[in-house]
Amino acid sequence: MPLLIRIFATALLAGPLWAFGQATRATTAPAVADPPSPKAALRELNVAMRDGDVATIQRMFLATTPAERKMVAADAQMAAALADLRRAAVAAYGDAPAKTVTGDTVAGAAESLVRIDTAEVTINGDTATINYRDERDGPFVLKKVDGEWKVPVSELGKPLDPVALKQRLADLAVQTSVVRDVTKLIRDNKLPTAEQAREAWQNRILQAATSQPANRAERPARE
Repeated sequence: MPLLIRIFATALLAGPLWAFGQATRATTAPAVADPPSPKAALRELNVAMRDGDVATIQRMFLATTPAERKMVAADAQMAAALADLRRAAVAAYGDAPAKTVTGDTVAGAAESLVRIDTAEVTINGDTATINYRDERDGPFVLKKVDGEWKVPVSELGKPLDPVALKQRLADLAVQTSVVRDVTKLIRDNKLPTAEQAREAWQNRILQAATSQPANRAERPARE
């Protein structure tokens, strides 16, 4: 699974921003927006990942090198493809059957809300450390840049060497293409059931994984 999407896999389906603790509005004065916070940033990013909002995803990640920007762009496109697949599956099969293709979005949303809202946040200047209570991910670091909390790509794992980065981007491009192909088949009514859509997705991913062994063999061995 793509690096950034894997990290947010349990939180991709968070509810819309207006669901997270609205401020009480006075009757004689305009509402005052809550100040930016690390949790608010995570909520916004989760919603963007869920909805496939490419622009917001790219804005919310702090990418400082060309390699990091390429990874964020590729993962954002994958998120957009997955979001479009969810919309197509729901339109074609209905909410319940679409779970066969996309997973249980209701359960995912509930879990992500709990994880964010119960996380412990420690702020030290322009650095925030997030500790989830279930300890599946973390500690998780955010940086404040120009008044906005962002997720530094450098905190998500070791940098990839050029060969590994090229392979990762190629794999991700193939996966994104497969998702888009299946989405088109659904919209063209060529996959009448959700089970057929799931099988089509799985089969195409397997075919893609077994059709590029030569590329992986080219990577030099580490000493």
